[in-house]
Amino acid sequence: MATQTVEQVARLAPFQEQYLKDIFAQAKALGKTPQPFAKQKLAGLSGGQQAAIETAMSGIGGYQPYMDRAQQYASPEGVSQFFNPYENQVVQQTLSDIGEQGQIAQGQLGGQGVASGAFGGSRFGVAQAGLAGKTLEQQARSAGQLRQAGFSQAQQAAQQAAQLQGALGQAQQAMGVQDVNTLMGIGSLQQRQEQAALDIDRANLLAKQALPFQQVGFMSDIFRGVPALQGTVQQTTAAGPSLGSQLLGLGIAGLGAAGQTGGFGNLFNFSGA
Repeated sequence: MATQTVEQVARLAPFQEQYLKDIFAQAKALGKTPQPFAKQKLAGLSGGQQAAIETAMSGIGGYQPYMDRAQQYASPEGVSQFFNPYENQVVQQTLSDIGEQGQIAQGQLGGQGVASGAFGGSRFGVAQAGLAGKTLEQQARSAGQLRQAGFSQAQQAAQQAAQLQGALGQAQQAMGVQDVNTLMGIGSLQQRQEQAALDIDRANLLAKQALPFQQVGFMSDIFRGVPALQGTVQQTTAAGPSLGSQLLGLGIAGLGAAGQTGGFGNLFNFSGA
């Protein structure tokens, strides 16, 4: 019995096969092409940031001289710097005025003693001594008051000067910090701008590297979107006859030939005619 094998091969249309070969060729070429490494970059310190650091470093301890002067003014030695240079003159003039008033009083006392006839007596001497004592006491009291007032004024002036120095030191420190913050803000803006430029350059490089792959992907998407136009190639294979069937066929053919020539009649004729 003969056997038959049918083989069907589905093939794309020729233009589709060529298109697919082109896609594979481009993808293979891309795979063998070395791609540059797009390294990330960090922006360095900007000019403003460097200036801020330098300003901050140079301003450290800048307030200390003011603090030192403030402490100096608060000491007794510092207070002496604020004494009134004319204080001694004022004191001496006051003492002189009190002394003159005492002499006038002594003169009046002597006149009264002469008028009363008591001049030169013991009572006059006591009165004269008492007046002199009061004069000296008034001079001492006045001098002390002037000295105390001068010291109080000098002390108050020293305290005000110390407070002023402290305020100046704090103001300098605050202004220095403000300058540093301003410079740091400007520097940060500059750094962000530089970092953005670096990031844009890297993004552009990555986009340039990805473009060929995107093109291959685009071609692949187009291929997947086009309906497949396939042709069918059919091949038929039939098995040849076996040796027995061939012999049998030959025998049948021979019998047929003999029958046509009357050979079978002779073969089965037993009459001997």
